[in-house]
Amino acid sequence: MKQRELANLYTEYLLCQNSQASATMCSSMLDELVKHDSFSRMLKVGSYESKYVWLKGKSILNAYKDKPKILSIDNTISPKSDSMVNEVVNWFYDHSVGRAVKGINLISALIHVGDANIPVGFEVQTKENFVVEKDKAGMERLKRKARYTINELARKLILKIIKNFSSFDYIVADRYFASKTNLKFFNKHKLSYVIGIANNRLVAKSKANALAGNYCRLDELGLLENEAMKIYLKDIKYSLVVTRQVFKNGDNSTGEIYLITNDLNLESNHIEDIYQKRWNIEVYHRSIKQNASLAKSPTSVITTQLNHIGLSIGAFIELEKLKLASNKNHYALKRKMLIAANQASHREIIKMKKILKMTA
Repeated sequence: MKQRELANLYTEYLLCQNSQASATMCSSMLDELVKHDSFSRMLKVGSYESKYVWLKGKSILNAYKDKPKILSIDNTISPKSDSMVNEVVNWFYDHSVGRAVKGINLISALIHVGDANIPVGFEVQTKENFVVEKDKAGMERLKRKARYTINELARKLILKIIKNFSSFDYIVADRYFASKTNLKFFNKHKLSYVIGIANNRLVAKSKANALAGNYCRLDELGLLENEAMKIYLKDIKYSLVVTRQVFKNGDNSTGEIYLITNDLNLESNHIEDIYQKRWNIEVYHRSIKQNASLAKSPTSVITTQLNHIGLSIGAFIELEKLKLASNKNHYALKRKMLIAANQASHREIIKMKKILKMTA
């Protein structure tokens, strides 16, 4: 059987199963018509990286050629608390919980167009380097360190996407991707963006003020809710538009977010509408963890771990195709699979009871 066929069977298996994903269980699902060694070999010697994801999602994108497209960039940490630490599974700081978490640090690129969310690439932050650091007691310890930062991997990912798929309208990302290096990178490659930004960043109201070094904090501008203003961000040579959005949290407290864009023609409401598309990458990350077995491979072999991640994203794309064809969301589709599995299990129990009764 060809590697492509094995990969397709494995992605289907990842959607079906709800525990630990393994080559043995994948073979069992197929009544061992395909031996588990075939799947193990595919996971060890295959290459299921960004190119695989791009090619798998390309057919969906082709159906939306003339539709506006938003590219979301974000990272997520998929916890693997019981796994051994290595290059792929390691300790990473998770902004969503405010502490280090042991798991996989996935940097994702997602195109939102129409009703579709299509992954178009990914990077995994790996810690293959070792450094000597002193702990709180002053003792020297060997510590793993990432070769590339999240922002460096994000830029690497975007360059691949530009090469493969140049027609998207805006990049959206949260404030952790609003570094000076990133903003200069976007401008260099003529990419329009809408990005969240921290309220303590230094800005000037005019070019003259910027040249004179007269900057103030973003939250000292006195921006009203939904007001848009042209500004100059410190160390960024081109002008931007900033807007302030106010929102309610789940506990009824009030929060605010500042958004910047290099598209000077956008009004405040348009900036907010574009940024809202970023929510789709949060939905994607949740679905790939819960529905596509992202962190459910028990292997400690690095190549196999990385290929499993790529194939999990491939499984998400298969689920997205089913969503678009059936008009049911991912969770409704998974529920349907679970009901079918429960029904099959119940039939097996009845069958076993009958056999036991006959032989008693």
